[in-house]
Amino acid sequence: VEALGVGLPGNAAIPAVDARRNLIAREAGRRIVDMVREDIVLSTILTREAFENAIRVNAGIGGSTNAVIHLIAIARRAGIKLDLDDWDRLGRDLSCLVDLMPSGKYLMEDFFEAGGLPVVIRELAEQGLLHRDAMTANGRTLWQNNATAQCWKRDVIHAYESPFKEDAGIAVLRGNLAPDGAIIKPSAASPHLLTHTG
Repeated sequence: VEALGVGLPGNAAIPAVDARRNLIAREAGRRIVDMVREDIVLSTILTREAFENAIRVNAGIGGSTNAVIHLIAIARRAGIKLDLDDWDRLGRDLSCLVDLMPSGKYLMEDFFEAGGLPVVIRELAEQGLLHRDAMTANGRTLWQNNATAQCWKRDVIHAYESPFKEDAGIAVLRGNLAPDGAIIKPSAASPHLLTHTG
């Protein structure tokens, strides 16, 4: 949601019991009222570029395969064609930067303390992998929101040049067992699952 631009910057990884979760919720409520006054509608944020950013950030964090279903559904409601081929083209070869369960060993609170999603967005944007000018809910671009993000723990959030796992984005598998496509998250898959002959 944060990478898509519809959530406020920095909200993705705040632990549920952290008081900052309540503060950003209040801030989001205020921003929604301002967006109504400014006549900023959701369709100005939910662009093709925003969905491409979300796909790539999902790969960068070793994100959920459920994101595939949800983002395709949201895109269709927004009138944007998004399908499995887009996921495969945009996310398959991206590296996972975050050592986070289930792909790694750290917890969400460690990810938050390391700098959270803004650091991953900055890393990917610096490589030219994101649409920096995509507008977000706070009225600023994705790049403006994340350009100065600091990483506090490189063992949790790796630099793009030395990723946690290479080529580990969401991949779409096709074949006679899954003619319409199947999804795999290589960052969390055991190595023996990545090749099969049967």
